[in-house]
Amino acid sequence: MIRERLDIENPQEVLKGIEEFIRESVDKYNKDGCILGISGGLDSALTAYIAVRSVGKENVMGLFMPERDTSKTTYTDARMLSKILGISFKEVDIKAIIRKMGVYGLQPPAFYVPRGLQEKYVYNKNKKHSKENEPTFLRMLKGGDGDLDLQKHMAYLNTKQRIRMTYIYYYAELNNLLVLGSLNKSEYMTGFFVKHGDSATDVQPLIPFYKTQIRQLSKSMMVPDSIINKSPAPDLMPGMSDEDILNISYDSLDVILAGLEWGIDHDAIASEADADRSKIAYVERLIELSEPLRRGEVDAPRI
Repeated sequence: MIRERLDIENPQEVLKGIEEFIRESVDKYNKDGCILGISGGLDSALTAYIAVRSVGKENVMGLFMPERDTSKTTYTDARMLSKILGISFKEVDIKAIIRKMGVYGLQPPAFYVPRGLQEKYVYNKNKKHSKENEPTFLRMLKGGDGDLDLQKHMAYLNTKQRIRMTYIYYYAELNNLLVLGSLNKSEYMTGFFVKHGDSATDVQPLIPFYKTQIRQLSKSMMVPDSIINKSPAPDLMPGMSDEDILNISYDSLDVILAGLEWGIDHDAIASEADADRSKIAYVERLIELSEPLRRGEVDAPRI
């Protein structure tokens, strides 16, 4: 029942609605076009495709910002995407500024270490930070849970996203462009984004759609299969996929999130998500802890 409701009956009509939203936003903010970060991932790829159809390839700029930990696949997919779409494409290596800030010093040196060993280290580190019933990601939503090593881990990851967004706005303002975000509803509802990082945009066209729906829309938009089928990953540290970090598959997560949104009985959600009730409780906890991130407000005293 939940999976059926997650199916988008007319993807092309939905895509046209997103295109119109982007066009209206460009007019509303008096911009000359759009800019977005190109990561080689599915969400940014779909956003770029829709933007091109909305305002024309000559009015879309893609910014690719690799650094020391960026995988070769990310390089390949980002460049392939920009070439297919024919958009203005700029590459800015942010490694030097990250190093200058001391961010790389928060983790053991990775130079000359084979990628496979780096990935193994990151996997074990993530496992080490997890506690019973509280995976690493949940503890990060709690501000690091008083763990100094975990706080360093958070700073290592999140600073990269904030540097990238600074560059995007720099080029946006130089060229009078609307900044497009690429967050989807699965990320947004669980807090799987960085405050003042990938959440800091002018508009977020994909937020109404769960990750499984993003895949549906991407197939309808004819995004390359190599991008649709690859494992989603933030590519901020070697080897960690979205699902490794979230500690749940998107397939199960989306069923649970949608079931909770629609007020469906927990037993029915658990059955359809192929998960037990503890996993539902975990997702509810993620929603609760990430609520301040979604509010987007700055707390101030009421005087």
